[in-house]
Amino acid sequence: MASKEKEFLERMEKHKGVVFKISRMDMDNADDQKDLFQEITYQVWKSYDRFEGKSEFSTWLYRIGLNTAIIFLKSEKRRSFIQNDEVEGFRIKD
Repeated sequence: MASKEKEFLERMEKHKGVVFKISRMDMDNADDQKDLFQEITYQVWKSYDRFEGKSEFSTWLYRIGLNTAIIFLKSEKRRSFIQNDEVEGFRIKD
């Protein structure tokens, strides 16, 4: 395993509580929590090359986690709205 990947995994293991906290705060459903946890981890990995160490890793991780959660929630609400709107269109009216 490359040293960058090993370093990333060690840091994520050490600070995974931050990601769990964000996931549990923003999602009620266990499956959604897992999806958000995975999405945050993915976004942190994509951005990892840009981590400059000017702040603590946990602070940097938290900021990415919150931004990812906001985007995730917006997409979930949009998806829910679209699904509900489609159901409304096919509802039999009295």
